[in-house]
Amino acid sequence: MHRHGPTLPYDTAWALITLHAVPDEAALVRSWARENGDGPPGVHYDSWHELSPAERKRRRSWLQRHGRSPVQLLQLETSLIHSTGVYVLDWSLPPERSTQHMGTPQRRSDDTQQP
Repeated sequence: MHRHGPTLPYDTAWALITLHAVPDEAALVRSWARENGDGPPGVHYDSWHELSPAERKRRRSWLQRHGRSPVQLLQLETSLIHSTGVYVLDWSLPPERSTQHMGTPQRRSDDTQQP
């Protein structure tokens, strides 16, 4: 929660950590989510442009070191999160990174030329 920021409530962090550590507990997480749902199930993204300059700087620094958000580092399938009914608000990417996949280099225009 500390690494992700204030948009990750304690109970959502608990659900994600439970799914990561003990995937067989998905039924428990599903039951919890039915009683405590915060929004539509699945992974949703906040708006980069609505973040404070300090939060943008913090996230850029984190992404530079780790390449993904703290939630993405858990490597949970989005289908698993959705199927359990958990609502997760994850980080949107900075504008310069949102047009490419994490870790996938951009292809230069001259790379597309045929020899």
